[in-house]
Amino acid sequence: MQLPFMMGRYKWFVKVLSVGAECKGEDPNAGHKETTSAKQHNTTVDYHSLANGGKKVENNITKKPHFYNEEHKVFNDPIHGHMALHPVLVKIIDTPEFQRLRNIRQLGGIYNVYPGASHNRFEHSIGVAHLAGELAKALKMKQEKQIEQLEELKKLNLLIKLTPEEMKKLIKLMPEEMEKLHNLKTEDSEELNLKPQELKKFNEFKELKYEDLEMFEKLKRLEKFDVNELEELETYNTEKLIEFEKKTSEELDEFKKHHLELFKKLNKFKKLRPENVKKFKKLMKFKPNELEKMKKSLISDRDVLCVEIAGLCHDLGHGPYSHFYDGMFMEAIREKKGKEFDGKWEHEDASIEMFNHLLENTDGLKDMMREYGMKIEGDDKTDLEFIEELIRGPPKWSYKGRKEEKSFLYEIVSNKETGIDVDKFDYVARDCQQLGIPNSFDHQRFIMLARVCDVEEDGRKHVCSRDKEIENLYDIFHTRLSIHRRACKHKIKMAVEMMIRDAFLLVDDHPDFKIKSSKGEWLSLSEAKGDMEAYIKLTDHVIEKMCHPKEEKKESSSMEGGEEEKNLKKATKILQRVMKRDLYRCVGQARKKEGTENWKEFKENLREELCKQFPYREGKDFDVIHIPFDYGMKNMDPLEKAYFYRKNNPDKGELIPKSKVSKLLLDCFSDDMFRVYWKNNETLQGEEREEKEKKVKEFFKRWCKDNNLEKRQVKTNKPLAKRKVNRGDGSKPCDRPSLDGSTIPQRKDINSHRDMECQLTLPNGIPRTSAKGLR
Repeated sequence: MQLPFMMGRYKWFVKVLSVGAECKGEDPNAGHKETTSAKQHNTTVDYHSLANGGKKVENNITKKPHFYNEEHKVFNDPIHGHMALHPVLVKIIDTPEFQRLRNIRQLGGIYNVYPGASHNRFEHSIGVAHLAGELAKALKMKQEKQIEQLEELKKLNLLIKLTPEEMKKLIKLMPEEMEKLHNLKTEDSEELNLKPQELKKFNEFKELKYEDLEMFEKLKRLEKFDVNELEELETYNTEKLIEFEKKTSEELDEFKKHHLELFKKLNKFKKLRPENVKKFKKLMKFKPNELEKMKKSLISDRDVLCVEIAGLCHDLGHGPYSHFYDGMFMEAIREKKGKEFDGKWEHEDASIEMFNHLLENTDGLKDMMREYGMKIEGDDKTDLEFIEELIRGPPKWSYKGRKEEKSFLYEIVSNKETGIDVDKFDYVARDCQQLGIPNSFDHQRFIMLARVCDVEEDGRKHVCSRDKEIENLYDIFHTRLSIHRRACKHKIKMAVEMMIRDAFLLVDDHPDFKIKSSKGEWLSLSEAKGDMEAYIKLTDHVIEKMCHPKEEKKESSSMEGGEEEKNLKKATKILQRVMKRDLYRCVGQARKKEGTENWKEFKENLREELCKQFPYREGKDFDVIHIPFDYGMKNMDPLEKAYFYRKNNPDKGELIPKSKVSKLLLDCFSDDMFRVYWKNNETLQGEEREEKEKKVKEFFKRWCKDNNLEKRQVKTNKPLAKRKVNRGDGSKPCDRPSLDGSTIPQRKDINSHRDMECQLTLPNGIPRTSAKGLR
């Protein structure tokens, strides 16, 4: 005997199995009963033909649900959940060039400050590929909807041009002669009593349906309305119109007696809806060439795949500790080698080279890409060029991979105009989670509301968001600034990376750290970026190698070899100091003076002043670094060039001036700071080191005052000083540490910020620290 609750669970279990079977593309009812619905049969049914005595048209080709593809591989990500990736992406992931990213930290030296910042470029790149595909597919879906609406307007526009006689003939052909209408030929013209010109016109109505004729009749009625009547109908409630149409003749007579004027209006609006007015207005503005333009700009499956590949490979060129290698280290190499070094280099350059290296050295990858219709070889390499341009393209239009009709595709992975792209969406969400920093920006909402719109300013199409989202978009830039302020430019993180930089410089030419290139040459750490065979071996592991060099080494007889070994020992000692937390000390920071254009000269002058005052190690005891804070576009408002669409005009993008957004927005979008670090020698310890650090700080303070610079306070790492605190209740004062050495008047509210103090007293004289409760 089966209990009711058992029956319920059984049915639930069968339902789960049924859904699972559908996901696999199988018939969940196979072997039980024949399917009868169009959904179960995966058939296409013309319901209007059935309703009007026509034949049932079925397509028995088995189709899998659109959300499932057995070729795709599913990755489970802590940020984006389950991600289904294209087979070409999976093939790229399973290569040494991409797997190398597992050994390159996303945030570099920040891991030495934030224990959670252990994520790598590997997972970030997969996340960007997923978001790039999601955004491209969402835009494509909305484009298809736009084309569908324009197709409908095109048919209505053609119907308007028909004469009354032609309209009567067309109506007679539907639905009895529908099949003939779909396959009209010249010999059919006499049989259907059609003239040759009518046959040509009717040939354009192959996809015409009864709904189109019904809509046409409604729009013809609206032509007789004046502007006021159209506006009035547009404001009417649809439910009230339906309610009026459902009234019986007796109810209508009663309603007419009491509300004659309203009855006349509602009777005139019978079977019309507010959305009919919107369609009528669009029809009046419709231009046939709009549809052709839209079809040319429609995102193809090949476009989506290219965008996903670019998102996956955009960071292939990162070196050890990510931006440390192409930033701080390369800058130091340029200063050291001068003109001998081959100019400015960025990781995007290596990303493109690494992608080409991957493409040439991965068996079967090109064949797979060709199977999916990609153009990567021969005279037509548009897809390969397109992917390279997506990774790093010129800031202004000069692209070759796609025509100007699809210019908006270049805004998905790396947006040069506004910085709103999926790369930022992923790293902001991922970094915030790993760092424990709140993130108020919802990238899924952006993807849901984004659409491709025409922009009159430059005559191109752009990815636009809703006008009401402009304030929310500022959140992503504010969150980025917060990440930079609290993590990327953290004074300890910068000290760690400076020490790693000095270690890298010392072993750059050491034979044990040279890497063999594809040509058989041995390249230094700074030269390896020019050869992908060597660069693929350069990861964060080089730091471990410096920390633990070979214990048994043959002593070099040459002076040069002896110098190299000394440099290696110095580098090892620097990295051991990092492990012991004996770091370079930040002795001051100040805001850069406006108009300081020659930063290099300014930095050298300050360094010389410090070295003269505190001479040691040939002027190498101090370092001055630039600390910029901005929204990613220097002193520009990133949304100044962003386009938005309005609810009543979703196909047109326009700029929104900051004055129309909010008066609370920033006027300045950058803040240039600089910091001075003292490379405190390990021989100085205890009070001697603290005394010298104090003198350096006092000198820097005077120097800033003499040069009219605004000095910023730097938190010290000194032990907390004890200060006597009066409880305020007449009892003896107690000792309690202060954070900045100043006298603290009362106990601190544990819920308040650590640097804020508040003195509150109740009427009876009992102290309290907050309005929430007594202490």
